[in-house]
Amino acid sequence: MSHSRDNRQVRIPGPNDRDVGEHCKKFGIGPSEERKLQRLLGKHAPLHKIQANAPPRLPKFR
Repeated sequence: MSHSRDNRQVRIPGPNDRDVGEHCKKFGIGPSEERKLQRLLGKHAPLHKIQANAPPRLPKFR
């Protein structure tokens, strides 16, 4: 007899919230804009909210 096994993969998601300060440092957002984002969103927020409220990215010239 063959036994059926439940072989589905289970994904355990990590934390969805990102550090607002680290995001600002990574993308070159100034300290005044960082304070505005932290006042609006708090220290940790989902990435889509940070991106929606952050100023546009600076152009990278080559």
